[in-house]
Amino acid sequence: MKKIIEEVPKVWIRAFWGFGPWEDGYVGWTREGDRKRVLDEAQSGDLVLIYGATSAETEISQQGQVLGVLEIDPIPIMDHEKSSTEGMRRKRESGWGHRWTYGLPVRRAWRVTRQIEIQNLASTTYTTNRARVIASQGAKLTEEEVQRVLRLPVKAVNVYGEPEVAITDEEEVPLKEVFFPSRGVEPSFGSRNSEYEDGQHWLYMMELKGDVSTFLGRPSYEVGKGVIVKVGFSNDPMRRCAEMNAGFPPASKYEWKISLNSAAYASGQAAKDAEDILKEKFARRFEPLGKEFFLGESDALKAEFSGVPGAANFFIVGGINKSKS
Repeated sequence: MKKIIEEVPKVWIRAFWGFGPWEDGYVGWTREGDRKRVLDEAQSGDLVLIYGATSAETEISQQGQVLGVLEIDPIPIMDHEKSSTEGMRRKRESGWGHRWTYGLPVRRAWRVTRQIEIQNLASTTYTTNRARVIASQGAKLTEEEVQRVLRLPVKAVNVYGEPEVAITDEEEVPLKEVFFPSRGVEPSFGSRNSEYEDGQHWLYMMELKGDVSTFLGRPSYEVGKGVIVKVGFSNDPMRRCAEMNAGFPPASKYEWKISLNSAAYASGQAAKDAEDILKEKFARRFEPLGKEFFLGESDALKAEFSGVPGAANFFIVGGINKSKS
């Protein structure tokens, strides 16, 4: 499997007085030039590691501690474009209205609930004599430090201006698991309440028909020509598609349709192995949306699908072609 560093190429660190992306859905800089230094290098999906600044404004228990991780988009915005009413009010009343006005939007965020000191996590990049510069400008972590960050146990939190996430009391998960797509379910056969036999299976790609920007809660200019797809394998892709659509209300404007399926694989295990390869290929080139869902341009997605060993893909016309690959 490829290193996760290829999926998340850069991680910056910043010192904040606290952690509250559910009110402030952006990372801000006071000087536009400081933001530009990050903007020139940043890619969609890059991360910013937040730790508590050593200052009177930060709770003593949080000073020098890793607080959370933010996923950013390299799109220049102003603070008021992605801040809650309460967040802007707090800034003004605290006399900070002129600070951190040049922002980059945050798309996802995770809280670090354990006590982890920044000087231990980022021992190369963070030094006390660089603390002031890091607080105002930020600094990029080394590859070794990035790997440590990706092993952090985290819990997802809401981000202002983004779709709400399911907040639960479940245990933390390593941050790297958020960026790897889910592995396919291992096929199993034998006696349950009925007999399941192995046999031909197909790799498929479903495309969601409907307004993608509305579905994701993002501006249309960010989505562009992107489409949402789901990939998987099944012994009956058409039935699987019908099951997916059964989750929508009858009046919904959204619908899953199979855009591609493979020629038949001889077994469920062979199809599952192909699915895992496909997910890794998609994760490297397109935007993972969690589990087996991805965002990308339709033609590029189809071209990547065709490169999976044994897929011999073709467009769906009517039903599933029963010929063996």
